Amino acid sequence: MGYKIGLDIGITSVGWAVLELNNEDEPKRIIDLGTRIFDAAENPKDGSSLAKPRRDARGARRRLRRHRHRIERIKQLIKNSNLLTSSELESLYDNVKKDIYEIRVKALDSEIDRFDFARLLIHLAQRRGFKSNKKSDANDKEAGSLLSAVEANKKLMAEKGYRTIGEMLYKDEKFKDHKRNKGDDYSHTVDRKSMEDEIKLIFKSQRQFGNPFATQEFEKKYLDIYLSQRSFDEGPGGNSPYGGSQIEKMIGNCTFEDGEKRAAKACFSFEYFTLLQKVNSIRLNTPKGIIPLNKEQRDLVINLAFTTPDLKYAAIRKKLDLSDDETFVGLSGKDIEETEKKTKLGCMKAYHEIRKALDKVSKGRIKALSHEQLDDIGLIMTKYKSDENIRNGLLNAGIDKVDVEALLLLPGFSKFGHLSLKACRKLIPFLEQGLTYDKACEAAGYDFKAHSDNNKRPLLPQSAPELEDITNPVVRRAISQTIKVINAIIRKYGSPSFISVELAREMSKDFTERKKLEKLMKENQEYNERIAAYLKDELKIISPTGQDIVKYKLWKEQDGICPYSLTTLEINRLFEPGYCDVDHIIPYSISFDDSYKNKVLVKSNENRQKGNRLPLEYLSGERKEKFIVWVNNNVKDTEKKLRLLKEKITEEDINKFKERNLNDTKYISRFMLNYINDYLQFADSSAGRKKRVTAVNGAVTSFVRKRWGIAKIREDGDLHHAADAAVIACITDGMIQKISRYSKYHENYYYDHDLDKNTGELLEKFPMPYPTFRKELEIRLSNSPSEYLKEIILPNYEGIDPDDIKPVFVSRMPKRKAKGAAHKDTLKSPKALSEGYTIVKRPLNMLKLDKDGEIEGYYNPSSDLLLYNALKERLKEFNGKADKAFAGEFRKPTSSGKPGPIVKKVKIMEKSSLVVGLNKGRCVADNDSMIRIDVFYVENDGYYFVPIYVADTLKPTLPNKAVIAFKPADEWKEMNDKDFIFSLYPNDLIKIKTKSKKKFSLVNPGSTLDKELLSNEFFAYYISANITIGTISIINHDNTYQIKSLGIKTLESIEKYQVDVLGNYSKVKREKRQYFRGCCDCHTEIFL
Repeated sequence: MGYKIGLDIGITSVGWAVLELNNEDEPKRIIDLGTRIFDAAENPKDGSSLAKPRRDARGARRRLRRHRHRIERIKQLIKNSNLLTSSELESLYDNVKKDIYEIRVKALDSEIDRFDFARLLIHLAQRRGFKSNKKSDANDKEAGSLLSAVEANKKLMAEKGYRTIGEMLYKDEKFKDHKRNKGDDYSHTVDRKSMEDEIKLIFKSQRQFGNPFATQEFEKKYLDIYLSQRSFDEGPGGNSPYGGSQIEKMIGNCTFEDGEKRAAKACFSFEYFTLLQKVNSIRLNTPKGIIPLNKEQRDLVINLAFTTPDLKYAAIRKKLDLSDDETFVGLSGKDIEETEKKTKLGCMKAYHEIRKALDKVSKGRIKALSHEQLDDIGLIMTKYKSDENIRNGLLNAGIDKVDVEALLLLPGFSKFGHLSLKACRKLIPFLEQGLTYDKACEAAGYDFKAHSDNNKRPLLPQSAPELEDITNPVVRRAISQTIKVINAIIRKYGSPSFISVELAREMSKDFTERKKLEKLMKENQEYNERIAAYLKDELKIISPTGQDIVKYKLWKEQDGICPYSLTTLEINRLFEPGYCDVDHIIPYSISFDDSYKNKVLVKSNENRQKGNRLPLEYLSGERKEKFIVWVNNNVKDTEKKLRLLKEKITEEDINKFKERNLNDTKYISRFMLNYINDYLQFADSSAGRKKRVTAVNGAVTSFVRKRWGIAKIREDGDLHHAADAAVIACITDGMIQKISRYSKYHENYYYDHDLDKNTGELLEKFPMPYPTFRKELEIRLSNSPSEYLKEIILPNYEGIDPDDIKPVFVSRMPKRKAKGAAHKDTLKSPKALSEGYTIVKRPLNMLKLDKDGEIEGYYNPSSDLLLYNALKERLKEFNGKADKAFAGEFRKPTSSGKPGPIVKKVKIMEKSSLVVGLNKGRCVADNDSMIRIDVFYVENDGYYFVPIYVADTLKPTLPNKAVIAFKPADEWKEMNDKDFIFSLYPNDLIKIKTKSKKKFSLVNPGSTLDKELLSNEFFAYYISANITIGTISIINHDNTYQIKSLGIKTLESIEKYQVDVLGNYSKVKREKRQYFRGCCDCHTEIFL
C-alpha cells in the first residue's frame, strides 16, 4: 500500500494525516490523522529563552562562589601573615561598634590597630568597584550607565578634594543615606582602579605611621588576590563543563570542506559571499515580466553596499534609476514606497562597523587592510570577548597597534555561518559572474544537496549536522516534534511514498514579530466583524459570508466603481446573484494568487468578457486609456496597481508565480523539505514520480480548504490541525493541474456555459481529491467515526471494518522536567509562620483597605500608630486606590510634626502554606514551580494528592503530607507509601469516573460548540493542582472543554494512561514512587 503524509507544522503543534494512494499516486482514502500539541520553547511572557533563568542563576552562583573564594583567600593571607590568629579571625566581628567607613578614612591619617586593619582588608575585598572588560562597554546601556556614574563620582572626588573613594563615601552628603546602589539606581558606582588606588594609599600611609603589617610584600600579595579576575573567554575554573572557550567549542564544521571550521559571519569573505548571493537573487517585477538584474546593475548594487551602511531597497531603486512600474519581487505592503524605505538588503554590517572604527584613525584606512586581515578581524572579534584576548589576537594577526586600539571600541560580533572561509573563497568567483548559489556550488565542484542515497535511512535522525544551524529553540522543538511524528507514522505504516509539509508563518518570525502579526490579525478580524455587523444591520444580509465581506471591502476601497467599465456599482445590488464578482486581476489559473492584492470587484458581465486575461489584455482603445488613468489616480496599493497595469505574462512570470504562490520558500520550510529529502528513504512511487517532498504554501491550503467547504474554527479546539494536514496531503501536482484547468475553464467559459440564470452560480464543480473526501474528513474528525461509517456507506471503505476506525485523540507533550527555581525571589520573614503567615515588605502602591477600613494584612500597626494611621487616611482620601494615593513620595510622620524620612515599603502579612526555608531558617520564600502531584488511594477513605515542588527535589526524602482543602499545611493528612498509585505531571492523561455527572465548560468563549458538557466517565489531561481548595484542573483531549476545579477525594476512580505522539493510549499499571537525587550539603529547608 502506497501512502502519503501531510504535515501542518506550527510553533506549538504538528497536525498529521496519512492518506492511501491510488495507482496514479493520488489520495483515495484517509488511513489515519491526528494532532500533536506541545509548548513553545520560550518564555510565554517575553519570548526569552527557557534556559535564561537557569543561565542567570548559574552566573549568580558562579559570582557568589568566586566572591566567597576571594574572601577566603584574603582571610588565609591574614592568618599566614600573622596579622590575626584563627581564633581572633573567627571572633573579629563580635561586638563591633566602629564604622568601617570611619576606619577607611582614619587609616589615611594615623596608624590603626591590627584588628581594624584586618576588618578593613576584608571589607575592601567585598565590593571591588566596577571594572569594564571592554572599551566598547560605553555603548552598552547598562554598562554605559555604570560608566557614567563612575565618571560623575570621579568628578565629585576631584571637585571636593577627597583623597579616596572611602573618604567620599564617609563624608559626602550624597552617600549619607546609603553607600551602595539601590535597585536600578547606579549613581553610587565607583571604579576598581580608584579602589586599587585607595588600597595602595592606605598601605603607604600605614607604613609611614609604623604599622608593622603594612609591608610592600603583604601589599603585593593582597593586591594579587584583590585584582584577580578570570577572563570571560576562559569560563569557570576547575572541572566545570563550561570551562575553556565555549565559543570556540561550539564552532561547527563546514558543510563542504572536510576539516574546515565554519567562518564567523563578521569575516569579510563570508559577508561578501552573502552579499553576492542576495544581489544575484534580486528580481524585478516589470510590466513585461519578472527579470533578474544585469551585470551592470549587479555591480552598481555591490558598490553601493560597500559605501552605504544599512542599505535599503529605496536606495537601490534610486541607484538603478527604476521606473514606478518596476518593483522588487518579494517586497510587499500597502505602501510599497514606504516598504522599500524600511527594508534593508542586510549585508556588510560588520564591514561598515570596522570601517567606521578605522576611519577614526584615518579616513579610508580600511582599504589598507587585505581581505585576509579583515577575515582575521571578524573571526577574532567573534571568538573572544575580553579586550586582552582580542588585543593579543589582533596583534598576532599583524594588525597595527593603533588599529587594534580603535577596533577595541567595537562591541564585538557573534554567530558563525554554515561555510568555511575556504569554501566562501571558492564560491565567490562564480557568484561574481551572477550565478545563483546552487549553480555556483556546481561550478565549484560542491555537491549542493550534500547527501547521497547512502545517507538515506528508514527513520529520520533526531540529530544531524544541519540541525546545528537551527539555533532558535522554538523552531528546534517544532522540528524535533515533527521528526517524532514522522518516525512514529513510519514505524506503524512503513515507508511513505510522499510527504507534503506546510509551516506556519510564525515559524520564521521571532517573538516580537509574532506578537505584531497576532495584533494585525486581531485588528483585521475586528474590522471584518464590524463589516459583518453593518451588512446584517444596514444591508439586511442574514448571514454574511467571508466573500460578502471581501466584496464590501473592495467596493469601499474602489469608491463604488467597477475598474473595468468605470461605472457605478450600486451597493443595494452588491449581493444580487449575477450582478458583480470578485475577479482575480492576474487569473488564478496562471498565478495561483488568491490574495487580497490580486482582487477587484467588477460587474459580472465585464468579468465574463475578460476571461483569463490581464486587464490590459482585455481592454483596448479609449477604455484602456481611461482605465490606466483611473488606476494611477485611485489605487493606493502599489502591488495591486502593478498587477492592474501589467501588460503581459511571460514564461518566467508563470514559473515565478508557481514558485512563489504554490511552494513555501521560507528558509525554515526549505530546511525541512531538504532535511526529509536528504535523509529519508521513500517507498516506490506507483506512477514513477521523482519529487517526494513538497513544501506547500499556506495560502494555497487556505484557498483549497475554503473551496472544499472545510471550515476552520480555531476556537473549536485542536482538531483543525489534523484537518489542515489532510488538506495539505491532497495538494498534489495532479490536484494543482486540475484546479488550474478548472480556473481557466471558469474564467473563459463562465458566461456561455456555466452560469445558472436563476441563481447566478457556477454549475461546474471545483475539483475535489475524490468525491467523498469532505464527508469522510467530517466523519473521521467526529467523536464516533465507526458509528457514522456503519450508517453512511463510503465506497473507498469497502472491505474495512468500521469498528477498526478510532476517533482522533490529540496527543500532548507531557512536562516532566524537574527543573526551575526552587523558590520565588521575594524573601519573607517567618516570624508569624506558626499562625500560617509570612511577613514581607510591599510597596505602598500595593496596599489595600479591607471591609472594615483597615489596611489589609498590615503587620503590627501598634509598633508605629502614627505611620499606620497616616497611611490609612491617605488611602481613604483616594477611595482605597493605592496607586493614586502614593503616586508621589510619602514621608513618615513624626511627633514633632516635622516630615520624617521617605517611606517606600511597609511590612505586610501574607497567607502561606508551603514555604522554603533559607539562610538556616532566618528567612523563607514561597515555593516556585510545582513539578507534579503524587496521587494516593486510602482504602475506605478516598483519593489524596501530595504536591511536589522543585524545592523538594533537593531533599533526600519526599513530602508525605496530602492536601486537605482549606486547611493549613501542618494539618494535612500524612500518607503512607503503600497507598501511592501514581504521579501526575502536567499533560499526563487520566481516565476519571464520578458518582454524578460533572460539568465541563468551554475553554474558549468564542467556540461554536455547546456551552457545556456533562459526563461521569471521561478521559482528560491533567493541567495543574490548587493546594488551597484541594482540587485539580483538567482539559479534554482536544482542548475544547475544561473543569477548572475538580476535587479528587470522592472520585469513583482515577486511572493514569500513557499517550504516544500519534495519540494511541494505554493504561499505566501501578507506579513506584520516584524519588529525586537529594542534595546533602544544601542549606535549603522546607517548613510546613
